[in-house]
Amino acid sequence: MQNSPIKIAVLGTINKDLILPFEGASIQSFGGIYYSITTLSHLGQDHLEIIPISFVGEDAFSNLSALLEGYNNINRKALIEIDQKNHEVILEYSSPDVRSEKALFKFPSLDWKNIKNHLNADFYLVNMITGWDLSLKAFLKLSKKHYQRMYLDVHFLVMGTDKLGNRFPEPPENIGPWLRGAKFVQMNEKEFDIINFAGVHESDFFEQNFNPDQILIITLANKGAQIIFHKDSMIRNKHFPGFKLEKFSDSTGCGDVFGASFIWKYLSSNNLYSAIEYANRAAGANCLLRGTSEMELLNERMMLLKNG
Repeated sequence: MQNSPIKIAVLGTINKDLILPFEGASIQSFGGIYYSITTLSHLGQDHLEIIPISFVGEDAFSNLSALLEGYNNINRKALIEIDQKNHEVILEYSSPDVRSEKALFKFPSLDWKNIKNHLNADFYLVNMITGWDLSLKAFLKLSKKHYQRMYLDVHFLVMGTDKLGNRFPEPPENIGPWLRGAKFVQMNEKEFDIINFAGVHESDFFEQNFNPDQILIITLANKGAQIIFHKDSMIRNKHFPGFKLEKFSDSTGCGDVFGASFIWKYLSSNNLYSAIEYANRAAGANCLLRGTSEMELLNERMMLLKNG
């Protein structure tokens, strides 16, 4: 690992979350890429400098800034205060893993002018929290410069929004440029099923939609994760089991924690398999926390998990 901190730019949206869990009291906290940046902060510590690039509503900017002052490795220079209410999300769970989601106070998309002054990062995490966080034009321009050092979490890129803010499956008309724009691409089972409308096998889906040098990561909740990639002129499909949870608090943000922890472990070890196993452990540990207000306990909770 290099001696100076690794700079990781995180592009996406910082939400104000209202979480209505399947069991227990409601939770209010910052969400979206707040999960990503606080995960990176706690896991990477002095080895990382994290640069979140996000719009922030005027009603949330002071509170968010005060919270981030407590993180010495999070650089706030790329946060953009905007003259409107902060993006809000209401997440209501009908089971521990199944939820409905409503998005309120829509932000504009980040464009090239918002990111062009932050192109000296060592790695870029693009987390499509809302689905419109970053314009396709800006994404492709960033990809042209930094493809090999980019990680895309597809997330709500494959979801639409009705007039009341309710989210529903609706992939963009041409998702191909998004899928081929980053070295690493993450999606969960539901997101994969929305894109894979033809119902082909994961390996066939990879061959049809990705470049040979890419790595596709499909997260499987408590079943772990699988990766699809090329090696020795063959498409490989490898499953990594999840971790056993003795108790459960809240699954919100597990995908965000998975992606951030994968990036940290991969950059620090250059080992794909160990990075996936580490990310599985971190995502499982996140289920033992309530919102982002307990993220300082992530390392401790990771140590408690047993193989499933």
